Amino acid sequence: MARIPYPERPADAVAKLPVPLNAFRMLSHAPPLTGPAIDLGLAVLGASTLPVRLRELVIMAVAAGTGCAYEAVQHRPIALAAGVTPEQLTAVEERRASGPQFDAAESAAVTAVYELVSRHTLAEDTLGALRAAFTDRQVVELTTTVGYYVMLAGLMNGLGVDVDPSGERFLGLADGGKKGEGA
Repeated sequence: MARIPYPERPADAVAKLPVPLNAFRMLSHAPPLTGPAIDLGLAVLGASTLPVRLRELVIMAVAAGTGCAYEAVQHRPIALAAGVTPEQLTAVEERRASGPQFDAAESAAVTAVYELVSRHTLAEDTLGALRAAFTDRQVVELTTTVGYYVMLAGLMNGLGVDVDPSGERFLGLADGGKKGEGA
């Protein structure tokens, strides 16, 4: 149960989403923040050059690293639809960043998530592994994705935002929002 009540009316920007997610309903207490937060989320989900499968693996690692049940429930069906394996989901839930379920790029990305969540920086060898696997643009997109979902996790965990069991409504995001619904 939410620790503060949701506003009676969500911010107008919430209408950009296929469903009025509780995270953005709660953020509607601060209308000037709601639209930009949604816009950044839409850019992370639809305009990034990160492969969708990797993006969802990163989001699930943020969910695990921050203990954010909301993100885990919301993104699990999207991650599976994007090709993240159940074994990879188990590994990130257990906060493991290496093993046979990850290739080198995935391992570098998940390692980066855990470092950013816990230390708010990247070790030189982790940054080197990211730069070996991704373009500089993708390194910035990955780091921004982590920051965005950590910000949302703080909102959801701190205010007890109720989980929306509607991740399946966002399955179009498995293709970057190009074919299905976007949010």
